[in-house]
Amino acid sequence: CRLTASDGAQKVYLGRPWRAHARTVYLYCELGAHILPKGWDNWSSAGNEKTAFYAEYQSTGPGAAPDQRVAWSHQLTKKEAKRYTLERIFRGWQP
Repeated sequence: CRLTASDGAQKVYLGRPWRAHARTVYLYCELGAHILPKGWDNWSSAGNEKTAFYAEYQSTGPGAAPDQRVAWSHQLTKKEAKRYTLERIFRGWQP
């Protein structure tokens, strides 16, 4: 995937949890400079840091900053990333 923005665009997070058990994973994504280095926001609830699951695998581009991400996010290993397939996520559903 590619996350891009116009020059001068406002900086944004990769995600923030609408619900306590939110799960978002970005695999092989090119991230533009508009992505904030911390990457993720707890949406003013420290409890979300314990229940939400936010992860990346092999992000590239100016917005890729794994060493600056919030401590409660995850950088997946190759083995962990292999669990995220279209078949597993959609369970056979064909949109």
